[in-house]
Amino acid sequence: MNRKAIPPLDEYTLFRLLCELESAHAASQRDLARRLDSALGLVNKYLKAAVDQGWVRVRQQTSNRCSYRLTVKGVAEQQRLSLVHCRYLEPLVQVVLRHYRQLCSRLLEEGIKRVAFCGIDGGAELAWLALQEAGIDVTLVMDESAGSSRFMGREVISLPHAMLSGVRQVVIGSPRRAAKLQQSLLTLGMSPSAVHLPEIFLEG
Repeated sequence: MNRKAIPPLDEYTLFRLLCELESAHAASQRDLARRLDSALGLVNKYLKAAVDQGWVRVRQQTSNRCSYRLTVKGVAEQQRLSLVHCRYLEPLVQVVLRHYRQLCSRLLEEGIKRVAFCGIDGGAELAWLALQEAGIDVTLVMDESAGSSRFMGREVISLPHAMLSGVRQVVIGSPRRAAKLQQSLLTLGMSPSAVHLPEIFLEG
């Protein structure tokens, strides 16, 4: 049976929407609209289409508030769209890598040669590569939910655990969670001047 007919959708907008829902960073449709830099009505239209397709499940939280989560079909559609758009990956990679290389140059100018690495997800490998190219030593790797994960052969530890280790300088390696990780580090007592990331990742 063919998929239910849906209104024409821009696949890149749909892809971004599914990525935001998968990351669970948006708390509401209004938050989604802000993160996607789109009109609230447009986000609502895309959400309805995604629900009709079985890509997204709606869960009623209160009488006037819902949460949205990707289904198995939604994950598959997100992966399909990832492959469709990967042809544009090289320019994106070069831009992210350039910003991290510029950050590393600033760190070296400030005499910073040892840092902790925070945030393990898409884009983290590019930040790591820039640090390695610059000869900056990574003392430890941390993230919000460490579990038993590893990154580049290193054990990933929790943020509170890392703070107990006497971390002095941190580079955030996650473009997608940059603002959230920065706030978590500041809440744990890190000085704003000791948390480093390309400023462009805090925009939007």
